Amino acid sequence: MDNRLIYTAALYSNVIKREGLDWLQAGENEAYLSNVFVRISKKELAAFKEAATELTALGLKAAKQIVKNDLWEEAGIPENAIEIIKYSMKHDRDMHLLNRFDFAGGIDGIPIKLLEFNADTCSLMPETTIVQEEHWIQEQYKLSEKPFNDLVNSLAENFEKILKLNPKKDKTLLISTLDHEEDLLNVDIIVKAAEKAGFEDVQLMPLDKIIFSPEEGIFIELNEAHYQRYDFFYKFIPWEFIAYEEPELMDILTSIVTNELGIILNPAYTMLLQSKAIAKFMYDLEPYNPYLLKTTLDAKDFPANFYVSKPVFGRMGENIAYYDGDSDPEYETEGDYEDFDKVYQELAKFNVDRKEHRYQPSVFYTHEPCGIAIRRQDDLIIDDDAEFVGHTIAFQ
Repeated sequence: MDNRLIYTAALYSNVIKREGLDWLQAGENEAYLSNVFVRISKKELAAFKEAATELTALGLKAAKQIVKNDLWEEAGIPENAIEIIKYSMKHDRDMHLLNRFDFAGGIDGIPIKLLEFNADTCSLMPETTIVQEEHWIQEQYKLSEKPFNDLVNSLAENFEKILKLNPKKDKTLLISTLDHEEDLLNVDIIVKAAEKAGFEDVQLMPLDKIIFSPEEGIFIELNEAHYQRYDFFYKFIPWEFIAYEEPELMDILTSIVTNELGIILNPAYTMLLQSKAIAKFMYDLEPYNPYLLKTTLDAKDFPANFYVSKPVFGRMGENIAYYDGDSDPEYETEGDYEDFDKVYQELAKFNVDRKEHRYQPSVFYTHEPCGIAIRRQDDLIIDDDAEFVGHTIAFQ
């Protein structure tokens, strides 16, 4: 792996400040942006694209199997989400805006293996679209071709398609987050793509300032007795958070969607794809697929104790346990997701450098593969302490 690394100067802090990305270098994030680029060959890039394209189709196939056979409990789906998922699977299939695959391997001949399918609220967008592009511009005398990044253009194309599929809807888009700084930076990319696609009114609004009416749709109050309706709503808020933490809102959103009073992005069926259990259903469909790791709902399926356990709905590498042959985990992370059911996945082989950094490449997918982001960490689990690493595409 070390022969793939290109060491550069750090990205200039004034660039970070100019782009409004100070948070990425502040406090605990001080060492988040590395001064390293990974050289990826054109052949490896093609393989990453192929894997993302094939796994998108297989994930949808697995999701349909869950719906068809009512395997909601196995997939970790609560009862209050079933109706909206069924509806969105039938009616909103062409409105999945964006997802991101997290992989192991893919470089120096190590096989590409799917770790997770981030189908709902995937992060790493500003790092992919701005940070590594600006860093490449600064250091291009040391680097070969540019990073693979067409994320904003591809997102805009998806937004254009969604508008064409809904010609009777106004070109109004309301966006909301849980108000974390990282989330706000990510939705800035969504705003750019939506405006590029032709949305005429794009607004970012705290969730508690939005009016969700089961009879009329989604609104904000402009001033006393004056309201603006929005036909499209992009929520950088996980569906599982709404289902478990805001059940009343979940019921209202179900009414809005099923009565066609508004379009919510990403659609509710992405909750099925976001569930870590989707890897189990994908594996059941194609156990010999070269991109899949054996994934089950029972640790007993790994009698030699070589596996990782993950919560069905977990984020940022939290509550993951790594078993390396013993009955007790060799390494585990803490977090807020321990109450969820777990899936069990065979160990993957990672690209590792001499300093024991594990490299995790991720591929963004809209209607096509459209960007690569890489993180690395010197632990067995890639979590919120990972570094972001740029990449460049080699000529050969």
